[in-house]
Amino acid sequence: MSNRGAGIAGNPVLIGAATVLVVLVAVFLAYNANQGLPFVPTYSLKAEVPSAAALVRGNEVRIGGSRIGTVDSITTRRKRDGTSVALLGLKLERDQMPLPKDSTLLIRTKSALGLKYVELTRGRSDDGFGDGDTIPLSASTPAPVEFDEFTNMFDDETR
Repeated sequence: MSNRGAGIAGNPVLIGAATVLVVLVAVFLAYNANQGLPFVPTYSLKAEVPSAAALVRGNEVRIGGSRIGTVDSITTRRKRDGTSVALLGLKLERDQMPLPKDSTLLIRTKSALGLKYVELTRGRSDDGFGDGDTIPLSASTPAPVEFDEFTNMFDDETR
């Protein structure tokens, strides 16, 4: 009597179990894709900005149009003079380290639907931000006029 089909290919239960395992791993990776790929080394920075309106956790961080990281957290910080600023936690790719200290950032609109991203402009300084450092508020460039602000510039009667 031959022992044909005795391996994994001949057992439908093992084929089904292997398929379920592969699907579970694929779903896990797809679900966590907004937080970056697992096992990829990252570089963490914090950034003070005047406003993080419509920016959400998971939005992209870009340099020159290329995605180099994500927004990891958004909190507020009260300054000593009583004003508040938004504090962004940025998770960048390790090859961006160190980001020069004269770099600037701007929150920009990505689509007409209001999706936002953080645009970094790399500086030329030899001194750079270390892992966990905070980019000061002075590095945040003034925000451009957004489409919704433009359409809301007139009162109801004028519109």
